[in-house]
Amino acid sequence: MTPHRLLSAAAWTLFALVICDRSVAENRVDFFETKIRPVLVEHCYECHSADSDDLGGKLRVDDRPSMLVGGESGPVLVAGSPDESLIIQALRYDGLEMPPEAPLPEHIIKDFETWVSLGAIDPREPAAGDSPASRRDPVADDGALWSFVPRTNPAIPPVGDPDWPASPIDRFVLSSMEQAGLQPTQDADPRVLVRRLHHDLIGLRPTPHQIEAFVADFERHGSDATTRLVDRLLDSPQFGVRWGRHWLDVARYGESNGDDGLGRNATFPNAWRYRDYVIDAFNRDVPYDRFVTEQVAGDLLPADTAQQRNRQLVATGFLAIGSKPASAMNKDFAMDIVDDQINVVCTAVLGLSVACARCHDHKHDPIPTRDYYAMAGIFRSTETLYGAAGNEKLTAPPTPLHALRAELTPVRERPDRTAPPKLPAAYFDTVDALQPKLHERLDSQPRQLAPEGQLDYSANSFAGVQDARLTGRFNEPADSYTVAFWFRNNVKNDARLITAYLLSRAALDDKTLPGDHLGIGGSHDKSRTGKLFVFNGNAKKTSIAGTTVIPPDSWNHVSLVRDNNHVKVFLNGRLEITGELESTFGKSLDFSLAARSDNFAPLSGNLGDVVVLDRALTDDQAARLHESSGQPVGVRPAVPLGFAMGVRDKDKPADCKIHINGTGSKLGPVVARGALSAYREFVPDDVSNSASDFASIEMDPAQSGRLQLAQWLTHPDHPQTARVMVNRIWMYLFGRGIVTTPDDFGVYGARPSHPELLDHLANRFVQEGWSIKRMIRAIVLSRTYQISSHAHAEMLEKDPGNIWLSRHVRKRLDAESLRDAMLQASGQIDYAPAKGSAIVGVDMLINWPPGASTDLHRPSRHRSVYLCMLRHAPPKELAAFDLPDGVSVRGRRDVTTLPTQSLFLINSQFVVQQSRELARCVLDKDLHRDGDRVNAIFAAVLGRDPGPNEREQSLAYVRATETTLAAGVEDQQQRRLHAWASLAQALMTTNEFRYVD
Repeated sequence: MTPHRLLSAAAWTLFALVICDRSVAENRVDFFETKIRPVLVEHCYECHSADSDDLGGKLRVDDRPSMLVGGESGPVLVAGSPDESLIIQALRYDGLEMPPEAPLPEHIIKDFETWVSLGAIDPREPAAGDSPASRRDPVADDGALWSFVPRTNPAIPPVGDPDWPASPIDRFVLSSMEQAGLQPTQDADPRVLVRRLHHDLIGLRPTPHQIEAFVADFERHGSDATTRLVDRLLDSPQFGVRWGRHWLDVARYGESNGDDGLGRNATFPNAWRYRDYVIDAFNRDVPYDRFVTEQVAGDLLPADTAQQRNRQLVATGFLAIGSKPASAMNKDFAMDIVDDQINVVCTAVLGLSVACARCHDHKHDPIPTRDYYAMAGIFRSTETLYGAAGNEKLTAPPTPLHALRAELTPVRERPDRTAPPKLPAAYFDTVDALQPKLHERLDSQPRQLAPEGQLDYSANSFAGVQDARLTGRFNEPADSYTVAFWFRNNVKNDARLITAYLLSRAALDDKTLPGDHLGIGGSHDKSRTGKLFVFNGNAKKTSIAGTTVIPPDSWNHVSLVRDNNHVKVFLNGRLEITGELESTFGKSLDFSLAARSDNFAPLSGNLGDVVVLDRALTDDQAARLHESSGQPVGVRPAVPLGFAMGVRDKDKPADCKIHINGTGSKLGPVVARGALSAYREFVPDDVSNSASDFASIEMDPAQSGRLQLAQWLTHPDHPQTARVMVNRIWMYLFGRGIVTTPDDFGVYGARPSHPELLDHLANRFVQEGWSIKRMIRAIVLSRTYQISSHAHAEMLEKDPGNIWLSRHVRKRLDAESLRDAMLQASGQIDYAPAKGSAIVGVDMLINWPPGASTDLHRPSRHRSVYLCMLRHAPPKELAAFDLPDGVSVRGRRDVTTLPTQSLFLINSQFVVQQSRELARCVLDKDLHRDGDRVNAIFAAVLGRDPGPNEREQSLAYVRATETTLAAGVEDQQQRRLHAWASLAQALMTTNEFRYVD
């Protein structure tokens, strides 16, 4: 441990010196929504809610009054007293046992104990007319299905204080506030507001200069200064970094698969392109309806440029980056991918969990199993392109990727190669000049090759082969050699696992296959279907492949050239494959043509004019050999700019059968592709045709249906899409959504606290072109957003959860913002976008075999969104602070307070390094007094000068630390650096640094 880390207790008293912690009191509602409600829904509602078939123990736990009244055993809650609460006793299996199947994990029980200790705050209220004495089935309650009902156009309400609102938003908020007997607190101080806006819009701290400039502008021009600041931040490229990260949480972004259930975790080396797409989309303010459409069906949209086409292909990574269970012994692997796609689309866009209808009609939301399989047909008709899956087929069978091109429509006509080549005399002169060890035309029985099986010979089409091969031997062992010949394959490229083996330089019939094997890929690896590859046997299991798809029934010339451990393959005179490939044939002299050395995957077609040399031809010689034939040179395929995960339509779209109990072992009737059907029941008769049209969806039988699904999702009259997104935006700005369950707008999700405001915002969102920036601008320029987070005790008592928005809410920096703020303070941050990812080109399994440790993370000074987000192996700088795991949609992050977080702030090498960089910078400045150095550190970390007491305590701490270090650190300069770095680190751990008011 370095001296820097030996922080005395005096350093940590700076926590109290700078600011007090109010986060626990203000986050009790958040704690319930994120820790308690989901557990109740998952484990308790089936037997203890309004829609239970048989209400267990006459107890309901789906609202607070029911829990206080209790059931046959009495009240289950005693707020503030976990040991006296029956629910805690039942979870502990202390006399009572709930859930009856098995106890919940210990950390969940601890969450319930904490919740009860904090007063069991529970914002759930029974529906109107619903009480413990008088109950209704929530599905029969229209209010429970509020999100399915078309949006209203609410009138802007009157308020008692017409001078306070600055916008319609304020009038909706103030009206509800006044009805609750509350009034808004004072406006935020400009210094508080400038930091709040910087954090919320770009995820960064304002510099001291930016703070002072805004304060001066605000004093002169008031709200106009705020407008200018907001517009400047919205135009910053850092805006996309901040808001793109929000969407990546929703999109369950990750750069590896995560544990597949067998302990394997395959990298996704191309997932970063989707990350960059999202950041760019937010910066360009792509309309939200277009943003959704590109992610669901970007490959089916027209494009005017190659750049646009590439962008749309990358966007479909939304459907491909999900975590997948292992395919080994999993007959439902394809359906599991479909399930993930249905879940991410419906949860992210509609706020509905549709995936549980895979096995049975939804327990509480109006989603029948038929609707699930109507959507499943869309995604079963879609091919998911996730890549090599770590080159481990037990995790997932490999797939191609989208190739990103520099040209929209490359003009490269493929030559007609259907006729056999007519070889001129010049060709044979070229062959003779090479002095081959073997040259067989194969227009008649060969003399130097041994036929096996039936072969037909003709002067026109050479040797016809079908389940046959020709074998031969080199005269002596040779590390380098060349074999060239003409061939025609008449089997479809995906008809067999391997379309055909053309040549083996290997010992005949050796099952370990030591040697070189040249073949045409088949259905075994879709990324190589129809392409040449060279494989060096089962011992090394290494192969390299080309990029040109060889059409069946075409005549082609191929030359395999080995030069020691380097292999090249020329196809029709063009270099097709080049790379290192270890030689494994040893001293064997054998070779075979038209089949592999063990007779596997023989060529069905023709073989002609074989040339064998005991040396490697040069590139010029190989090109000249083909050129002398007079046949057209191969068309060099355009080299892709890169590759991207994504989806594309299958060749034959089809509807899906219902999977009984969610598995493919027993199938039910076919369901026509489509979307959710429940909305038809909620469209009033007097609405416009447009509002009712969206409820139906017409499929193009020639397509998967993803484009039609995207159009349905983004229809202006869809009741959920706009509501869900504006609620997400509101939540990111206020710390709490109008609907506090942003991913659940169903029956057991929260009801909106301000339903009229939600519809007002959703309508405005659609009318203003689905612009996310315009919506954010309108909200942050409201007076509601700009008020203080401080309030009188009476107001806190009346509204502890701040449901009625009478004050702003203090927010803790999320993991990325905390790291970025430390890089800012130290002066080390690089604001430029990072290029690619730490795992570009790395297709492998993380931490495999079991027990192995693979650290693929690399040091970076870029913003945290650019760190490598490996599932189940996250960046250490972020892992302690509630970073989503990327496995499921996470519209709202947890906010926990754990000992490991304090340990991170004390011991993290990253925190120590940033503190030391800041100390070094301050000590290198031309500052003559230690008091000025304290000022510089406070300005860098907290954006302000220290107060007199803070300055004196800081100086005393630095002197005391230097004295303490004197016994162990001889170098005075090192002691000084460590002491000032310790002060910097202490300030970086304070609440003032880690929270935003």
